[in-house]
Amino acid sequence: MKKTARIIEKLYIFLILIAAIVFFGIAAPNFFTWLNLTNILIQNSYLIIATIGIAMIMISSGADLSVSYQIGIVSVVLGKLMTKAGVGIVPSLIIALAVGALLGSVNGICAIKLKVHPMVATMATMTIYQGIAFVSSNSETYFDFPDAFKTIGQGKIGPIPICVILMVIAVLVGWFLLNKTYFGRYVYSLGGNEEATRLAGVNTRKVRMMIFLIAGLFVGVSAIVLTARTGSASAGIASDAMFSCFTACILGGISFAGGGGNILNVIISVLILGVLSNGIQMMGGSIYAQYIAKGILLVAAIAYDNYQKARRMREDK
Repeated sequence: MKKTARIIEKLYIFLILIAAIVFFGIAAPNFFTWLNLTNILIQNSYLIIATIGIAMIMISSGADLSVSYQIGIVSVVLGKLMTKAGVGIVPSLIIALAVGALLGSVNGICAIKLKVHPMVATMATMTIYQGIAFVSSNSETYFDFPDAFKTIGQGKIGPIPICVILMVIAVLVGWFLLNKTYFGRYVYSLGGNEEATRLAGVNTRKVRMMIFLIAGLFVGVSAIVLTARTGSASAGIASDAMFSCFTACILGGISFAGGGGNILNVIISVLILGVLSNGIQMMGGSIYAQYIAKGILLVAAIAYDNYQKARRMREDK
């Protein structure tokens, strides 16, 4: 029984994805086509990139509720620079990444330097960033981006969309950082036992700041991809990103307490959410039906997380 439970624990996320694809392939006309499956990847590429950064924070037992409006601010910055100020594409991209890193660092300062719980700190910065995004843009949506910039989100190299290539690169970078570097070991150890990590000589405050900064960079790349794909920039361009990132991390096996989880499962979880939204839409369901389904999925993920923790505690006794 224990062996079967471990196999299910490792494969459950793949099984959910396959079950969702099979279900909508039967229930929704034109769902199981190459064009539609490719569109799901394209539409969720920015979310996957952002979720990698959020996953790092959560693995280290942190939280970030401000991701939606971090993306909003970076998107507005891109809009102002390229469509209003006439700044070139490359300088605009560099500034956008710097802004993403800055916003992530501010989250880190609030949570670590000011010793505020990360969830409370980023709830506060979420509100602040929302205000900054809307005030700085005057609630305006920016269009008329250069075609070369829009190629990042809309172009292809051969048959492969560029945004999907950037997503794969981001996944590989995230995987490498977490699995092949001392930084990654520290991320996991912070979530497992921060005090033991500190006693081992690790500067835990510095590592946590680095985690928030790197997460901000991933969010910056995410905002670039989304803005380029839609060809527009606005403060509320990714208003539901926080819920999707958070749900994907929990569904992917990252506990609230941190210390565990892997990037691959988190990425598959984002795709499950993407398949769910796309399938319901193709069946004629409204956006509100998608909200209901995602909410149920989040509750189920939390319940499964609690079940796993209870099972491990029984096995350890």
